[in-house]
Amino acid sequence: MLAAIEVSTRISSVALIDLVTGEEVAEAALPPDWESSVTLIPALETLLKQRNVSPEDLAGVAVSVGPGSFTGIRVGLATAAGLCLPSNLLAFGVSTLDGLAENLRMGGLQGEALCLIDAQRGECFVGRYEVGRDDFTELEPPRILGCGNLASLLKERVWVVGPGALKHELEIRENLGTLGMFAFSGLHQPKAMSIARVAYREWAAGRRPVLDQLKPFYLRPPAVDEKP
Repeated sequence: MLAAIEVSTRISSVALIDLVTGEEVAEAALPPDWESSVTLIPALETLLKQRNVSPEDLAGVAVSVGPGSFTGIRVGLATAAGLCLPSNLLAFGVSTLDGLAENLRMGGLQGEALCLIDAQRGECFVGRYEVGRDDFTELEPPRILGCGNLASLLKERVWVVGPGALKHELEIRENLGTLGMFAFSGLHQPKAMSIARVAYREWAAGRRPVLDQLKPFYLRPPAVDEKP
């Protein structure tokens, strides 16, 4: 069994997926006003209990590593480390942008896509993907772009998804015009089950990452680390 954690944006969630069968066992979202640092573990424990799964049945943990909220990313990584250390579980770090691309895939929205997470300052963390029926491909490394500059990436119509797309919707629609197709509303929030699916495919392909390989993916240093 694999436990998954998504805590890189405002709404956190946890999920379970069976590593033997690929069955999506359970998922739960935490209320946005709850403190994720104190509720993630209880939420996961509740999910395990509801499905009659013991913590000893876990073989690995998957966690979104960003980009996104610096605090959320730290909380997610610390929680994953706490789960992995006692039994030396596998530790899958999955980009939050990859998780959004997976949202599109599961929603049946194929083709080129821009996955957007708010980066403040009128900018977004931007991932550009080709989404297929069975998987997705990253077309270029993620970057930070102003919301008025997204059209410079495109030559054809794309799906637009993510909390950054919702926050800056008006400016993005004006910038992309007919090139931008906004995804269904239920696909914009990063989800633990999407993180779990990506990790499951990596596991099925033979990847066995350990905790030492788990690193945050910031794109921009935390504000406290930036030089004036």
